[in-house]
Amino acid sequence: MCYNGGMFFNNAHCLVTDNSPLPDAAARDAYLEALARLKAGLGLQLPAYALLPDRALLYFVTPGKDLRQAMREFKPDTSRCKYKLLQPEKYSAALARFLHLAPVKEGLAARPEDYKWSSAARYLGAEGIADKGLVLDTFAADPAAALEAYRAFMAEEVPGKLWRPFAKNRDAVLGDRDFLAEHSPHNNE
Repeated sequence: MCYNGGMFFNNAHCLVTDNSPLPDAAARDAYLEALARLKAGLGLQLPAYALLPDRALLYFVTPGKDLRQAMREFKPDTSRCKYKLLQPEKYSAALARFLHLAPVKEGLAARPEDYKWSSAARYLGAEGIADKGLVLDTFAADPAAALEAYRAFMAEEVPGKLWRPFAKNRDAVLGDRDFLAEHSPHNNE
């Protein structure tokens, strides 16, 4: 349903890995500015992101727009982009943690919130373009309790098997059996 025709249904949660290099601060700043324009222009939500020297990791929620088409408007050559559709109730917090810890794991920052081109600092109160409520609200209704729960979640040891679904550089659908059955690219509906 989703993959064959594009990621176009309302509130689809997707990880986009753009494998285009962002080698320096100027390139990452320009990408972040363009990302803010894309988000505003198409009504996309952006719960989390990390712009790394060799790729951009973007967590989008679509408002009924075809995400592949949106990415083509953002950058004409999307051949380096990979898409993962994910079941939000199962993966949204884990994906945000994956994105926020990526700069630390790659030795670019000591703490997630120290990396300028990530949404991690936004979760702790800094200004930015990330729609942090989409993830924090999964922890608790009270904002202070949600932030505290997210901090504890970020501090947990992350087993390698929890990184693999996000780190694999291929298109995929991540979810439970029912979600996969509904959204599998092999579903001939």
